[in-house]
Amino acid sequence: MTRVKETPPALEKRKQPGRIRAIILAVIVHAAFFALIVFGVTWQNRPAAPLQAELWDKLPPAKAADPVKPDPPKPDPPPPDPPKSDPPKPEVKPDPPKPDAAIAEKKEREKREKLEKERREKEKVEKEKRDKAEKQKQDDAKKKREDEKRRQDEDKAKREAEKAREQALSAKQAEMNLWSDKIRARIRSKANVPDTVPTGTELQVRIKILPGGDVLDVTVTRSSGNKIYDAAIERAIRSAQPLPVPPADSELFAQFRDLNLNLRHER
Repeated sequence: MTRVKETPPALEKRKQPGRIRAIILAVIVHAAFFALIVFGVTWQNRPAAPLQAELWDKLPPAKAADPVKPDPPKPDPPPPDPPKSDPPKPEVKPDPPKPDAAIAEKKEREKREKLEKERREKEKVEKEKRDKAEKQKQDDAKKKREDEKRRQDEDKAKREAEKAREQALSAKQAEMNLWSDKIRARIRSKANVPDTVPTGTELQVRIKILPGGDVLDVTVTRSSGNKIYDAAIERAIRSAQPLPVPPADSELFAQFRDLNLNLRHER
């Protein structure tokens, strides 16, 4: 079976002018051929004319042939129109297949499970944050209580230490006063104060005492204003040695090595 090649409409339109020219040329050729046949038949029926001849010595010079003018160049045929391409047909996308009910149910279930898992994880994180904050709050409160208790204990310890120190100083001072009173009593027992010295006359002396109670030096640091009383007390101190003092190896004896003592005259 021979396949007939179809001519595109655009090409068919372009061939129409050439075909018309060919038809016109064929009509002209046939008309000329018909006229030539008629002329030939008419020429053969005419009677023959008498012949006349001329004699020439020489043949006349031949006429120069007219120069053959070249035919003007034919204009280039116009370029053929570009073939018109049909616009591309829009691509027809097939409709997406409808999801299977079981698959859709599975996806929906997985989606619900995912959301539920995310919700539980979020609640877990929030609970951990709350627990951590609560624990931190409890730890802070506990630390505050411990700090307060430690501060109270330290204050109590300081108060007790101060009290103990004061008690120790008080006890030490009491013991020093006891030894000082003993020394005063010993000096008064040796003092020979005239009756002219009024009661309440007082002076202050500085006594340097050696271990065992011996007196190294006596100096009146604040006079009573009565030279007789001052001299009588100075003599009494030297006469009263050895003075009653704490043991030399005791801590208290250091307070009596250089003793400032007030003596008040009493009857």
